[in-house]
Amino acid sequence: MRNIILILLIIFIFHSCTSDNGDSEVFDNTPLKNVDMKPFAVPIQTELTKSDRKKVFTKTFGGTTSTIRPLYRYKIYARVYSKKAYPFGIDPMPAPYDFALGWDGLEKEEVFKTIKARQSFRWVHWKLKPDCPYSVDGVYLRLANNHLIPANDNILKGLSKVQKKDIVYMEGYLVEFETVKGSRTVTGASSTSRTDRQAHSCEIMYVTRLVTKNGDYR
Repeated sequence: MRNIILILLIIFIFHSCTSDNGDSEVFDNTPLKNVDMKPFAVPIQTELTKSDRKKVFTKTFGGTTSTIRPLYRYKIYARVYSKKAYPFGIDPMPAPYDFALGWDGLEKEEVFKTIKARQSFRWVHWKLKPDCPYSVDGVYLRLANNHLIPANDNILKGLSKVQKKDIVYMEGYLVEFETVKGSRTVTGASSTSRTDRQAHSCEIMYVTRLVTKNGDYR
């Protein structure tokens, strides 16, 4: 009888230590509700499916219309180093929010404290403190400005609630766009590399799902 009790106790302890709770995942001690996969270190970029290639999205605000086409599927887990709002129609970019996101070590809170980031005019500017464990080149490989286009009003609501320092999970597409306002037409395309720098190195993402500490937005 003692042996049976001991075996049951061992099974209970093992199960308690290894099982998922089913309701949330934990990424750097931040609960993300209803995330159906384990956290991952670097963004995941994959080829479009046949049906993806046929998709065309449209955003209209006032006299401005943007046509958006997918380039790649894209998923990212990261920490928000900075956030900037841009009202629709203020420029040709159909993205109401820019998030400066850090991953692959930069999501850790102790690293976040060693990097200062700010955004202006669709750019992110950052500076390393003396105790930052990463070099300038290392940060370039792990931090990028992301122009975010919400697929619907619910995702827009979720983006509006995100704060600097939050952990986020997003999925959707890296995209190209064409914006027409009157007689003027402006085009742009997302970076499709995590190693490029300077102009045109930002990701333009059409967000179809956002998960934060506030909830799961789709």
